Amino acid sequence: MRRHLHIREKFVLVASVCIFVFAGIGGYFLLQIESRLYTEDLIHQGRTVAGITGVIFTNAMVYKELDMVEDVAFTDYLDYYILDLMKHDPRIEYIVVLDNSGRVLSHSNIMEYGRQYADPITLRALEASSILTQRFEKNGLAILDVAAPLSISTKSWGVCRVGLSLNELNTQIMELRYRIGAMTGLFLLAALITIGFLSKKVTAPLVKLSRTMDQITETGDLDISHYTPKPRNDEIGVLQDSFSWMVRRLQTANEERLQTMELAMRAEKMAGIGLLASGVAHEINNPLGGVVLCFNNLCREDMDEASRREHIEVIASGLEKIQQTVKELLDYARESPLSKEPVGINDLVEDSLKLAEYLLKKRDIRIVRQFRSDLPEILVNASKISQVFLNIIINAIHAMGDEGTLTLESGSDGGFCHVRISDTGPGIDEDVIKKIYDPFFTTKRADIGTGLGLAVSATFVRQHAGVIDVISKKGQGATFVIKLPISDRGSS
Repeated sequence: MRRHLHIREKFVLVASVCIFVFAGIGGYFLLQIESRLYTEDLIHQGRTVAGITGVIFTNAMVYKELDMVEDVAFTDYLDYYILDLMKHDPRIEYIVVLDNSGRVLSHSNIMEYGRQYADPITLRALEASSILTQRFEKNGLAILDVAAPLSISTKSWGVCRVGLSLNELNTQIMELRYRIGAMTGLFLLAALITIGFLSKKVTAPLVKLSRTMDQITETGDLDISHYTPKPRNDEIGVLQDSFSWMVRRLQTANEERLQTMELAMRAEKMAGIGLLASGVAHEINNPLGGVVLCFNNLCREDMDEASRREHIEVIASGLEKIQQTVKELLDYARESPLSKEPVGINDLVEDSLKLAEYLLKKRDIRIVRQFRSDLPEILVNASKISQVFLNIIINAIHAMGDEGTLTLESGSDGGFCHVRISDTGPGIDEDVIKKIYDPFFTTKRADIGTGLGLAVSATFVRQHAGVIDVISKKGQGATFVIKLPISDRGSS
């Protein structure tokens, strides 16, 4: 069975997704803002360093041009300043002073002295009239290059380039990313715990309502006095009140239904009693009338011996028929204790066939036996169960008339032994099937059946905790299935 999400689970899931998405978006923008601030701060520091260095180097250029400083002293001054500056700021990867042609006048790497630079970074730096920042990678290292022109008004002596490593900045941004991620995760966890706790509080009444409804659906028990929800002044409170009102209405309707059913059962019982009385009166009145008539005739003195004997036989036959009707009626109505014994169900069917042999000999009816030989014995009253099989076999013979096929099959399934008795007669109408177990209901002629055979058979089967069923379609014969428990379960 496919499991569905409960309302609390759905609420927590939706809230978690929303928090995760919004927290992720917020964390992303916060990271972008902080990264931009870190970068702008580094650029600002780089421009400050390059600007101050440019002013100092420009003054040195002026002094040199005025011959106030010798070439050697000028170069030593530049080198000393560069080394001192790099010593105080480890982020500086290089400082280089170039003349207007791109030739190195001073460099943090003494191996670069006198080289001529013509790369795009240098050319853009020489062309700039104000401090210029550029980014590039060198040997896998991210560099922020800040170029300050060495110029006064329109006079230019070259450019000073300061290269700052971006590794520290990237490390700081990565650490910031971890911190923001950790904070977001902690906030998300705290939010989920809070949401889980609050959702339990919010959805608890709905869960109780759902469980109560499941109880009503599964058991049909409308007594929910154990469920007393706390009053609420919100939509859930309205739902609780509506639910309680609905259950009270269902309780009232169920009570009315039970009362109506009781009245219907009483009416049906009275109708059954009327039908039973009518059937008994009919079955007894006919032979009783013959008995009374013959008795009156016997009272006459002028009757010969042959007529007298004939009248006595009619009286005996009528009284026997009345006795049989009363016996079947008592068998139908009485739930007497059963004396049971273990017996094979195949033997019971064979015994019933022998009793019906006198009817089978008069007709062209073929018997088909499909008995399983490995069936366990059943604990039954052999006489009553044989009577059940006999009643159904006789009904099948009457239904088929002068010819047909009677199939008898035995088997077992689900703790029951079963017998299937099938005929090739005209079948039974659907409207008739509903009434075949009613006492005195019959489709036979009055001189053939009393209408108690199937009613008595159904009573016997129920006494043995068994089941009797019929399968039939008009024009396709009928099959009666009798199931009897292998063990003595539920029998009275």
